[in-house]
Amino acid sequence: MTFLKQHQVNTTSALERCKSFTFDVNQQAESLRQWEQRYNQHSNGLFSGYLDELTLGGVHFFEEFTNRTLQQQCCVKDDNLWLGFSLQTQRPKINNSDVLAGQIMTRPSGIEFELITPPDFHIYGLVINKHSLDTEMIGADYDLWQNKSTHLQVSKATPYVSYELAKLISLLLGNNNSPTGSMHLLDNKTPERVKHLTPLITSKVADLLTQTEYQQHQVSVSQQTAQRVITDITEYIQETGNYPLTITELCQISNVSRRTLQYCFEQGFGVSPIQYIRDCRLNEIRRVLLSEDNQHSIADLALNFGFFHISTFNAYYKELFGETPTQTIQRAGHYHHPVISQATPTAL
Repeated sequence: MTFLKQHQVNTTSALERCKSFTFDVNQQAESLRQWEQRYNQHSNGLFSGYLDELTLGGVHFFEEFTNRTLQQQCCVKDDNLWLGFSLQTQRPKINNSDVLAGQIMTRPSGIEFELITPPDFHIYGLVINKHSLDTEMIGADYDLWQNKSTHLQVSKATPYVSYELAKLISLLLGNNNSPTGSMHLLDNKTPERVKHLTPLITSKVADLLTQTEYQQHQVSVSQQTAQRVITDITEYIQETGNYPLTITELCQISNVSRRTLQYCFEQGFGVSPIQYIRDCRLNEIRRVLLSEDNQHSIADLALNFGFFHISTFNAYYKELFGETPTQTIQRAGHYHHPVISQATPTAL
């Protein structure tokens, strides 16, 4: 199979951004980085499409739109792993298999596959480089690297993971055509801010993929192990005053794998480790906001505690506490001076 020559890109953690609009199916096939591929058009009319890409911290994020039915012959290059998904009701096919709603398609590098996409189709994608990410985050032994099937089976977690990954890509790209809305996370950000965000974003990707793995390969852990892991993390926070921002940090503190960590919290605490540590950080932010000597802005506090988008932070905060951070500040005085009512003793 002869492929068109593609662009080359390095795997550093520098921010790389490119958006291209095309009016020919071959031009569209040539535009996507880190791929060898050929497109054939199979519905009538003028072709148009776009490709919006961003490389950050060893993960290549992209959204692709094509307006005609396409047969795509594809192969991802250079020790990479591809994950693709769509939120649309019209579904693609991979190697002549239907891709159900919420499923994530996946192929490692060097393995050719065929993708059939319907007209007016948006597809999201991640290309993850094996060597540029922390091996403890997504290592060589991670099951997705070894996956021989064309897509992950639909499970309880997979539709949620697909939506959360799409939302993250939308935040990064800020595409007006995105089904999840237009929000740009990195526009006009200083290099220092991008450097701070990079490990949070790549950890978010790894955390979501871990949730998918958890649903694919459930096993039991003992009650003692679950309690020990939870205790280790709780004591670490109490003793150091530091709140881990990534699952990798939680694994290092508790000396367990990402998957075991997930099992322990799901089975022992009733929530995911992501939700647990997020709630811990939200509670600490609330304590700071209620402090009479607080000099930090809401946005700075959110970022310092690992919430890299203010709207998402506000939504989590309101869901947990029933009020916005601004309302907490406005009502702080009431919390410092509670009104205590005493019932009048009833005469005998």
